[in-house]
Amino acid sequence: MVMRGASGPRGPDAEGGSVNGDVFVVADETGRPIDARFSISDQDIVVHSRGGTKGRDALNVDYSRGLLTILERLALNGVRIVGAWVDSSTVRSMPPDARSILQGTDCGQPPERMLAMMSVRMKDVRSNPASTARGGNSTRRIRIVTAFEGSGKALADLLGGVPAERDLRSRERLPTSTLERATPEFVWTAVQRFVDGKVEHVFGPSTDFDLIADGDLRLPPKAVFGVALSIALGETVQPKHFAGGESSACFSLLRRAGFPVVRKGTLLPADEAVEDADDTQSWNEGRIRLESHLKRERAKGLSLAKKDQYRRLYGRLACERCGLDPVSSYGTVHAEACIEVHHSKIQVSRMAEGHATVLEDLLCLCANCHRLVHRLLRTSSLPYVDSP
Repeated sequence: MVMRGASGPRGPDAEGGSVNGDVFVVADETGRPIDARFSISDQDIVVHSRGGTKGRDALNVDYSRGLLTILERLALNGVRIVGAWVDSSTVRSMPPDARSILQGTDCGQPPERMLAMMSVRMKDVRSNPASTARGGNSTRRIRIVTAFEGSGKALADLLGGVPAERDLRSRERLPTSTLERATPEFVWTAVQRFVDGKVEHVFGPSTDFDLIADGDLRLPPKAVFGVALSIALGETVQPKHFAGGESSACFSLLRRAGFPVVRKGTLLPADEAVEDADDTQSWNEGRIRLESHLKRERAKGLSLAKKDQYRRLYGRLACERCGLDPVSSYGTVHAEACIEVHHSKIQVSRMAEGHATVLEDLLCLCANCHRLVHRLLRTSSLPYVDSP
């Protein structure tokens, strides 16, 4: 068997980088990059080794998954494998046969079988062939020779390779599970800091989108989210850590928190002027009165923020007046709809223009208690400060 590149490296950075081609990462079936790098050298596939410790220093942690994906895509596209051998710098001076891990009829086996054989055999390839030590690294740098006749770029495309330079930028981004820690409570808090002008951040102005806060105030959505996530995580979040844009998790979470995000110059639809209005709040007679009341009581994101804060503090929503736990009572999480948010410090009709509400001014009440409290207030039979 003739092995291209067997005589040694042809250029700099032979162990960790590309010899005469770009470095790629393997993309999964959804197109999302995984942590497994390879390069194309003389039209061979060089799979980079796994290394480092756990955490940020780890390299190519998805080595086995990436190698299997490469083998599967070669088989799927009918590309014949000629052979494979360990290509680490510590053993590259050894004869080819001494470091072969796949040859002959082995190359026609199913991808899972080839992966198993390669993993076992590379453990026995060592710089001292006389060593009787057992074990070894089964995730080493290897070279796979194929019968592919196209260009190196075509081979990389066939394997679904994503340029590693682009992937390095994407790997600085936080996972969705971390972004989701910017809950409605923290988004609302961030918005209030922008409204009050008491915020410091490292984000630039928005170029395409606005977040609509109270009074049609327009704020930079990515900056608002960055501040919210910084509050949630207790550390500074930077623009490189997440993406903005119409289909981004950032915009989705801002909207989930009750804040519209629209393109610059776009007016907020009239039907969004009153948001988070519970069906049970029909006790305010007259549409004009209802909208006026809710617009002031339901400042954008306020109800969602209060409920989210209550869940964080107490685990689940309950009425602060009668103690009703709707989820336990009705046996479904949908029963949380029974809990509404009530201003306990100052009656909405008496709020001065520009009144600033804090979450501590609010109570979570069940629909029945909320309706009763408002009836008692209208008949002046209840002091407005209504502690649980």
